[in-house]
Amino acid sequence: MRSRWLPRCAAFFILLAAAGCYTTRPNLPKHAQSIAVPVFGNKTHYHDYTRKVEVELSEGVRRAFLSNGRLKVVPRDEADLILEGVVLKFERQTLRSDRLGEAVESQVRILCRVSLYDVREAKYMFKDFAVTNDQGRPDSGAYNLRRGEMEQFGRDEALEHLARNIADKVLDRW
Repeated sequence: MRSRWLPRCAAFFILLAAAGCYTTRPNLPKHAQSIAVPVFGNKTHYHDYTRKVEVELSEGVRRAFLSNGRLKVVPRDEADLILEGVVLKFERQTLRSDRLGEAVESQVRILCRVSLYDVREAKYMFKDFAVTNDQGRPDSGAYNLRRGEMEQFGRDEALEHLARNIADKVLDRW
């Protein structure tokens, strides 16, 4: 009888300790109710210029904040926080090749740097943090050419995951 109670008690105390560590309080300052997301910069011309990736990413980040609902997306002059960003790299990687060396599965990887400025405190909450679409999602941006998927499929998925990663990082405040 004693051997059955020991694992149950241990599990109970582990759950109790984990519940004490969890908080639902946001990591953002109390005055932060709104955010502005101006169009990101595009420095992909240093490697392989990709058109409109900065516009698509900025729109994706705005949608991610709107779907989360914790911060209201507003114009720059009305915002409590300003999220600035620059897309640095847009890479295409071959994941698998066939026996003739032709790409079968590829992946789009996007790297950007973001900064969050607190207007009321007049300081950066964080500056120049690197974020990629495959953080926490190693298969993000993958597309299979044999299934008829084009690069646009991988690009759209990579941009969506990157936008969510950026919004999560802002709301969790690194």
